[in-house]
Amino acid sequence: MRQGINRTPLQSEIIKFIQDYIQDENLKAGDKLPSQAGLIEMMGVSRTSLREAIKTMEAKGVLETKNGKGVFVKNDDRNLILSQLSFLEEKESLLEVIEARKILEREILKLTVKNITEHEIEELGKVLKVVLDKYHREERQNVEDKQFHYMIYEYCHNRVLYKMMLSVRYLSDKLWEFPLDMKEPFTDTIPLHKDLYNAIKERNTKKALDINDQILDMVYHTVQER
Repeated sequence: MRQGINRTPLQSEIIKFIQDYIQDENLKAGDKLPSQAGLIEMMGVSRTSLREAIKTMEAKGVLETKNGKGVFVKNDDRNLILSQLSFLEEKESLLEVIEARKILEREILKLTVKNITEHEIEELGKVLKVVLDKYHREERQNVEDKQFHYMIYEYCHNRVLYKMMLSVRYLSDKLWEFPLDMKEPFTDTIPLHKDLYNAIKERNTKKALDINDQILDMVYHTVQER
């Protein structure tokens, strides 16, 4: 007998449960899943969580809901279902790394505002200019955008914090590599980079922290809505 779900991330767990159920019961395209009440009882999750997972699987073409009839298997291709799981796992990893960045970057920014040299402010400004010029020409600026942020990390002049940021680089860098099939992600944050730079240049810690939080919150919500 299958065990109920009792750990997070919940949506991935629900999708995996449904995937396993389809495989174990040898369901084919057109076959009906148990009722939502039945699935809720089997998994021990809320109706809202189940509905969200079903909507996600519908969007990916795995399930189909027929009004008044129930939820049916639309595509029983295991590779498609595994691909859906991979998508959600990547999304969850990105959300977690954004949360980690938000915590670490607050401490880094405090030190950057305090320790950055005038020469480093000038060098940071040069990179920002490229970012903004490309943004206004509607060209991709992801490489320079990443460089801008890593320069801020470096200019805190704390080797331990800098190495901590480098330790999550594998996941963090994905945000600049058009994750989750996004075509032009996070471009709405680019104008705020100028404000962040000016706050650093003015050595205004509170303003820099507030703007950086805005940038990361916007990135988080964009990923969350995928």
